[in-house]
Amino acid sequence: MRIRSDLVGVVHIGGVVLAAGDTVPDGVTVGDHLVAEKVKEADSGSTGRTRRRGSTSRATSDD
Repeated sequence: MRIRSDLVGVVHIGGVVLAAGDTVPDGVTVGDHLVAEKVKEADSGSTGRTRRRGSTSRATSDD
């Protein structure tokens, strides 16, 4: 488990100082908000972008 890469600053936990990208040592508990999410893009084929459905074009009238 690693600390999120976008963390600004450091985290002090029980005498251990962790910065962005550091591996959390065994026995140290950190909140989920500090932990990097596992990326499964290679498995799912996702690009990480959401798709938006385009609106249908409507004929406009100047009548």
